[in-house]
Amino acid sequence: MERATDYLVVGAGASGLAFTDSLLTESDANIILIDRRADVGGHWCDTYPFVRLHTPSAYYGFNSIPLGEDRIQESGRNAGFYEQATGAEIQAYFHQVLLERFLPSGRVTFLPRHDHLGGGAGVAQVRDLETGNIREIPVHQRVVDARYQQSAVPATHTPSFAVDPTAAFIPIGELPARFDDYRRYVVIGGGKTSADACLWLLDAGVDPDRIRWIRPREAWFNDRRQFQPLDQVGALMEGAADEAEAGAQANDVTDLFHRLESMGRFMRLDPEAEPSMYRITMLSRPEFTDLQQITGVIRHGRLRAVIPSRLAFDEAELEVADDELLIDCSAYGIAATPAVPIFSDHLITLQQIRHGSPTFNAALIASLEANREDDEERNRLAPPNPAPSKPADILMMLIYTWLAAEQWRKEPDLKRWISHSRLNLTRGGRPEKRRSTGASRARTIRNAPSPGNSEHASTGGRITVRRGKMLRPRSAVRSGVKVGHIHQRVHRRLGSDNVQ
Repeated sequence: MERATDYLVVGAGASGLAFTDSLLTESDANIILIDRRADVGGHWCDTYPFVRLHTPSAYYGFNSIPLGEDRIQESGRNAGFYEQATGAEIQAYFHQVLLERFLPSGRVTFLPRHDHLGGGAGVAQVRDLETGNIREIPVHQRVVDARYQQSAVPATHTPSFAVDPTAAFIPIGELPARFDDYRRYVVIGGGKTSADACLWLLDAGVDPDRIRWIRPREAWFNDRRQFQPLDQVGALMEGAADEAEAGAQANDVTDLFHRLESMGRFMRLDPEAEPSMYRITMLSRPEFTDLQQITGVIRHGRLRAVIPSRLAFDEAELEVADDELLIDCSAYGIAATPAVPIFSDHLITLQQIRHGSPTFNAALIASLEANREDDEERNRLAPPNPAPSKPADILMMLIYTWLAAEQWRKEPDLKRWISHSRLNLTRGGRPEKRRSTGASRARTIRNAPSPGNSEHASTGGRITVRRGKMLRPRSAVRSGVKVGHIHQRVHRRLGSDNVQ
């Protein structure tokens, strides 16, 4: 039997790390963090070399250590918006929190290349993927599943279509290395990753006419301007008001999106095509305009097979030239898993609560674990909010976000936690340094013997958290209508088939 711990966090991606960071601040718990990979970072370990965070760095990561400096970008398609970290910067940030905060605390152990096999109450089985040995770890409090909504990325996913191994077919991560070998390019997929590939090709000097873009489904994109924090948070608040207003007036889901499109909240690349995909993907207006230069859009149903010299679709077959490179951007991103209770017996299942805020949600869940006494109360304050995949999903996504926010505002300590959290996308004003969120409310959790960690060297670091004034994202800022009333009006207008 191995040394005991209070919490076993399964998955060292962004959410698992954000949960660990918050629990470390707000309790005296011991934590073992495991991951199948050899490093922290989750899907960020497998991203393409030119990837950037698609949200501002200002509200991503952990409460204890800022990501970046809240700078405004001065050039490029996102000039005027808050900085977005590169993949390399995010990985360095994850290493920083592990080496400067987690390990020096003496309360966090990281076990790379370990998989969780399950186990009964109070005991977890994990397998060392290097040796194959199975270990039983006593867990005094809970196992934390940080993989339930894990993302799939092109480098590691299995395409949903057949691929002949002799075809000129690569994941997006290999594009910079293979770019010079071809004159023309076929981008497969209709979401953020495919947009990144197309923008990279345009920046590399490829004429738009030499790019074909397979988009079996059109997507709705959010305007990046309306997801800015701090000094630009006003646009976000206006957008939230627009969503509530349009939701109360729309006749159906299509009408809702068209209203929000006219308000500048949403964009679609082809104004003649009705999108059937929505995944909270953001574009700036300059990005959107440049992507519209690519007119070689292929829509013949789903891609079924990649064969040397041709592509087989549901409705047609197309030839592929010898000088064309096929770029796979078809991974589904965040898993559209069904909602389950976040807190249950000996298990915490990390999920979204406020949409589009994965690390905020994980940190909030850890705070509820540390500062609330029963699971009924915790689950009331943390209703799971499934990731959207189609336009109709926006209805419940928004309603769950609004209803959760209403519950939070009734809890003075939770309201204070949110207002001080650097992960709160609705915070406004110039941030200032202050003590770490929730430190004054740390709750004692039954101590397991400290696991320690002799496998890592580390250095100390000063922990800071940024603070800004909490802005109240009312569901209808202009009209003053309460969330419950908006919910009822949306339900009546759009029907029970869409709003449960």
